[in-house]
Amino acid sequence: MYELARRLDRSRFDVHVAALRGGAVAEWLKREGIDVTVLNVRGKLDVSALLKLMNLLRREKFHLLHTHLFHADLAGRIAAKLTGAPRLVTTLHVAEGRFRPWQYAWARMTANWCDRIVCVSKAVRDHHARMSHLPLWRYKVVYNGIDTDAYAPDQRRREELRNRWGVGDDEIMVAFVGRLDYQKNLPMLLESVSRIRRVRNDIRLVIAGDGTEALILKNFLRDQSGLAIWLGQSDDVPGLLSAADIYVQPSRWEGLPLAPAEAMAAGLPVVATKTPGLTELIEDGASGLLIDSEDTDALTKALDKLANDPDERKRLGSAAQRRVREKFSIDANVKAHERLYESIVSGAPRRGLRPQPK
Repeated sequence: MYELARRLDRSRFDVHVAALRGGAVAEWLKREGIDVTVLNVRGKLDVSALLKLMNLLRREKFHLLHTHLFHADLAGRIAAKLTGAPRLVTTLHVAEGRFRPWQYAWARMTANWCDRIVCVSKAVRDHHARMSHLPLWRYKVVYNGIDTDAYAPDQRRREELRNRWGVGDDEIMVAFVGRLDYQKNLPMLLESVSRIRRVRNDIRLVIAGDGTEALILKNFLRDQSGLAIWLGQSDDVPGLLSAADIYVQPSRWEGLPLAPAEAMAAGLPVVATKTPGLTELIEDGASGLLIDSEDTDALTKALDKLANDPDERKRLGSAAQRRVREKFSIDANVKAHERLYESIVSGAPRRGLRPQPK
């Protein structure tokens, strides 16, 4: 959302962001010269925040509102319905693996309030359509995109960080970036790395992120002293990826995650699970390695294989870099959104876009 908001053509789009809560991203947006309204949502039943959003819509008279993730979509659809404006687009970011029937019931009941549902992958579209029983024509797939140049490998940064962390030139560094959450399946990665460490001492792990399963990582760090480096929240993901040799995404479910795409842009070989979205991002054996979800043995074998074969790491990393530049660039993402916004505002029906007659 941050990249989209700051990259939309300012000669054609006047952008305003309403944040449920404040934080780093809101401050980044302000520094880009984008108007930001912080709603300061205090909980799921915070009516005052909804009223703030409704007042904002009435005052500014926007042509289009674009919501991201369920709680923003919930507030956005209600506010747009009660104020009579604006045109409405929502983005689904994940093929939800948890039991959330109310989300699909809400999407089905309010489908006619929304002009188009954007999905970050075909897997997200198919999953949501199946669960909500909505027709496919209500959806638009726009792949997540990244600034590939921002993640280009930096040899100076690699040497600097590995020296700081005490990682030798001959050691293999495995990286993970993301929320420490059940969805990401961090224990699978920790178990695989610890298994490899039992037979070879040149494996190290670096993790950036925080979340509800931080205690699992803290216990691992205590029991496996020297094996892993935990950075917590980090603003230097490009540096971390430059310092790494392999990236792992062991998720139980996804949409189209940005972290492995960033690793691919950095020229890293990626090992990931065969979950929705990841199978669209990575071509197994060509631009990365895909393994079955929850298969710790397969992850261990894949990591050991890459650790032993620098040529294979280089081959997969180079192919991954080409793939993400060709198909998952932020420029392609922004252009697709610009075309969608203009088509909706300029001449589409007020709600519920339907297929055009042949």
